[in-house]
Amino acid sequence: MKKRMLGKGFAAVVCAAGICAFAGTALAQEDVALPLDEAGAEAIALEDAGVQQADTTRLRSTREREDGEDVVEVEFSYGDNSYEYMLRESDGMILEWSIEGRAVGEATAELTLIDDGAAAPTDAQKSDATGEAQTEADPSAEGQTEAGLPVVKTTADGTELIGYEEAVRIALEDSGIAEADAELAKIKFEYDGRFYDYELELRAGRAEYEYKIDAQTGEIVEVEND
Repeated sequence: MKKRMLGKGFAAVVCAAGICAFAGTALAQEDVALPLDEAGAEAIALEDAGVQQADTTRLRSTREREDGEDVVEVEFSYGDNSYEYMLRESDGMILEWSIEGRAVGEATAELTLIDDGAAAPTDAQKSDATGEAQTEADPSAEGQTEAGLPVVKTTADGTELIGYEEAVRIALEDSGIAEADAELAKIKFEYDGRFYDYELELRAGRAEYEYKIDAQTGEIVEVEND
């Protein structure tokens, strides 16, 4: 096993100009009362995953105490995937979510967020002195805006993160695995009290990669590969 610890210094993607002090994934819904009960937490988790309750199996929720906060944990299965969510009881903030199974690449998440911004351009995408773009954008690329820049997902309180689709793109680019050859076995978003990260498991043939990517900046924090 090879392992790289890259810390928080190298940025693969930068945030949009402005707010980058991330405050979690918060959702205020008129039909969900606060503090959350189990039913309210399930409603938010299912909406975030784009899943109808009638289509789930093994749906259950429990109240827990995590790092000094009251939270509600929601678990369910949909298709070939298992989902887990942890939401803060006081305001409905999604502190963690994960998807694991045989069809993770076909799953969705973060649908409670708003795609209304774009990250700052890379050097290759910046305009030259004449104002002409140096590279042509591919508007069909997943996780890209029509300008070819990575989408920034904005939470209800105005904070930003790169989005899990961009985290997958960063991992694929770093590993050198073509998207057509990659199997996404697991993806997880987590807030640990200080940092907000995506954790990914990629497989291609006999090769396995595990990535931790900063959800605010796109920095690759840690890589393991077998």
